[in-house]
Amino acid sequence: MFIIFCWLGTSYAISPNIADQLDIKAIKSINLVQTDKKFRAFIVVQFSSSATIDMKFKHSNFLINFQDNMEADVFLGTTQPTEIFFPASENGIDSLVEKKLEVLVGENNINTINRLMNLFNLIGNPDSEFAMILSGTTEVGTKTKRGWLYQGQVTIEDFVFYPTIQREVLFK
Repeated sequence: MFIIFCWLGTSYAISPNIADQLDIKAIKSINLVQTDKKFRAFIVVQFSSSATIDMKFKHSNFLINFQDNMEADVFLGTTQPTEIFFPASENGIDSLVEKKLEVLVGENNINTINRLMNLFNLIGNPDSEFAMILSGTTEVGTKTKRGWLYQGQVTIEDFVFYPTIQREVLFK
């Protein structure tokens, strides 16, 4: 199935499975900061793309959850609107890009602190296998000869990744 766009007599097809060409390979670090009685996290994530064209997520706003192998969810927070550029894969080799995501975790209260303790226990356990789940909205753009073509706002639900982590630099 393809979505067809016509603009000035030229047709463009954007596959709805474009998200299948994206992955999160690693979580490089999580920096937790307390500001104005709120917690924020800055997560450095390594994305990969196997797409043969450049892609871009613009005005991305995601909810981030982590899920352990027993399917217990831990809500981390909501990303602040951001832009993520995914360069095209060359010669069949996935392109990699690192992006720092700013996440609003929540108020400095017992509920947020309990969530963070659960997250630390999940991610900090060397034996745990977990998934990172993104849900939210973004504008998906693909590079054309004449510029960027945007599909408009797209809703992403339960976009699941199985990232690896570098445990020695995970929490700062």
